[in-house]
Amino acid sequence: MLRISPVLALMAVTLAAYTAPAAGQDAPRSGPHMIVVKLVERGGSVPYAFEPGNIDVSQGDTVRFVQAANAPHNVRFTKTAPGAKLGRAATGPYLVKKDQTYDLVIDSRFTNGTYAYVCDPHEMIGMHGSMTVGSTALSGSK
Repeated sequence: MLRISPVLALMAVTLAAYTAPAAGQDAPRSGPHMIVVKLVERGGSVPYAFEPGNIDVSQGDTVRFVQAANAPHNVRFTKTAPGAKLGRAATGPYLVKKDQTYDLVIDSRFTNGTYAYVCDPHEMIGMHGSMTVGSTALSGSK
């Protein structure tokens, strides 16, 4: 029977822990994901916000905007990547009830690059968000 010394076993476990990918590190993606962005009320100098404010997505992902505040919100893209053709997706519907959602599929209308969006009623008080579309983008908000 093979016996491994406790020191050797501890070294093997330590090595495995240091070489395993940590949460949040780049790893191969396996299909589309749902990314949730909440439209929140938080008070202070910027009373409303998208949380998270910045997201990374890939083709095929769905971004779900969730109403989590007591004020009406929407999503309107103010900057798109070159070649994007959002059409009606450039402006989403108003979400007026808590937990109401708006799903946006990242499809061929979205080219790789950076997009900026705002909430129309609250743009002037800082309700802005951004999205990066890329074939290898990973999001910590999935």
